[in-house]
Amino acid sequence: MAEAPDAEPYEYDPYADNPELRECVNALSARDAILEPGIAKTFEQFLDLGGKEKEGAHILAESYVGLPHVLNVMIEWLHVAGYRKREIQAMVEDHLKHLITQHFDPKKADLIFTEEGSVPSWLEEMIQFPTWRELFYQLAEQYPDCLMLKFTIKLVSDAGFQSEITSASTAQHQPEVFSSLVKSALLQITTGRVTDAHEHLQDFKTLVCHSQHTYFYSHSVLQSLSGTSQLTHFRRWLGQEIHREALLRKHEVTNMGLHLTSVGSHSRLFESLSSMLSRSALNPADISILYKHYTEDDPPPPVQFLQTPHLLELLVQAFFKPGSAINKDHKEKYLHILAYASSVYDNEDGERCVDELEDTKKALETAHMICSKATVSHTELQVEVPTLFQCIKYPIVSLGVLRWVEHTLSDLTFFEEAAESSPLFLVLLDEVSQNS
Repeated sequence: MAEAPDAEPYEYDPYADNPELRECVNALSARDAILEPGIAKTFEQFLDLGGKEKEGAHILAESYVGLPHVLNVMIEWLHVAGYRKREIQAMVEDHLKHLITQHFDPKKADLIFTEEGSVPSWLEEMIQFPTWRELFYQLAEQYPDCLMLKFTIKLVSDAGFQSEITSASTAQHQPEVFSSLVKSALLQITTGRVTDAHEHLQDFKTLVCHSQHTYFYSHSVLQSLSGTSQLTHFRRWLGQEIHREALLRKHEVTNMGLHLTSVGSHSRLFESLSSMLSRSALNPADISILYKHYTEDDPPPPVQFLQTPHLLELLVQAFFKPGSAINKDHKEKYLHILAYASSVYDNEDGERCVDELEDTKKALETAHMICSKATVSHTELQVEVPTLFQCIKYPIVSLGVLRWVEHTLSDLTFFEEAAESSPLFLVLLDEVSQNS
C-alpha cells in the first residue's frame, strides 16, 4: 500500500481571528519596520487591539536588519578604498534616486500626510538639498495628481527655490507656485541684462504657453496690470508675443485672445475677427463689417481691436505677397483697415488721432501698385526706387516691402530668371533697415 505524501506542517496563527491585529503584525514584521516614520502609531494600534507589548517588541527586534547601518559601513569601506567623499555621496544618491523612481507609489506617498497628520520633518530637510529637489521635480512630472508631490512642490517654492521649477507641467496644478514662476519670469524680462532679453522672453513664452489654461491665466494676469502708458505698451506687446507663441504651438486661443482685448463687447466685430483669425484667411464680408464699424460708428470701436499681429500679417500678405489678389470692389476697405490699424492711435487724453491715416493709405496703395506690377526681370523697378523709398518711411509699408522681398527671393525661379536684380532688393532692404 502506497504511503500518503507528507503533509505540510501546520503552523498555528494566533492572530488569524483578528484581521486588524494581523495587519499590524505584518507591518511590524516588515524588514526594518522600526525605522519607518509611522511605526510608533502602528505599535500603539497593535497594543489597542490586544497585542502584548513584549511580543510587539520581539517582532520589531526580529524584523530589524539595519540596512542603513550596513550602507554606512559600505560607504566607510569605499572611503578606505580610496574613493572621495563627493564621489561616494553621488554614487549613493544616484542609486537611491533610481530606487525611489522605480518603486514610487503615489497612493502610499499620499498616506504619509494621513499618518503623520502634519508635514514630516524629513521632508522639510530633504528639500534643502538640490539633489532631492531635482528628484521631486522629476516625480511631479510623472505623477501630476499625487497630492504629496503637489504639496512638496509648494514647499519648495515657499522655501525660495521657485526659480528651479522650470517645468510648467510641474507647477500648473498649483496657482500659487505657477504665479510665483510667472512673477520670476517677468522680473527676468524687465530687470535682466539686455543681452539676455531674448532668452528670458523665450523662457517666459515656453512657461505660459504650456497649455491653453496656463496661457489664459497668464494673459489675464498681464491684462490686470495697470500703471503708466509705457507699462500699458509693454503689457500689450508681451501679450501679443505669448499669443503668437500659443498659435505656433497649435493651441486654440484665438477667441480667448479676442475676449482678453474686450472685443467681446462688440458682438459683430468679435464674430468677424474670430471668423478670419480662426481660419487664417481674410474675406470681403468680414472686412466690410470692420470697415463699416470704423467708418460709421460714433465713436468708432477701440483701434486696439485691429492691432492684432495675426490680423495685420494677413492684411500685409494680402497686399504684398506675389500672386495674391484682392477683390477690386473691396480693395478700399482692405486698405482702410490696414492703414487705420497701423497709423491711428489714442493719445493720453483718450482722443483718437487720425492725422497720418490718409498719408499711410496713399503710401500703402502706391507701394502695392509698384510691387504688384513687377515683372519677372524686375528691371522696371529701377525707376520706382525713389518712390518706394518715400513710401518705406511708413512702418507698415516697410513691413510690406520686407514681406514682398522675402517672398520674391524665396522663389527658386528668381535666381534662374532675374538673379541680376539682386542688388535692387539689397538696396530696398538697406532702406528698410534705415527706417526701422
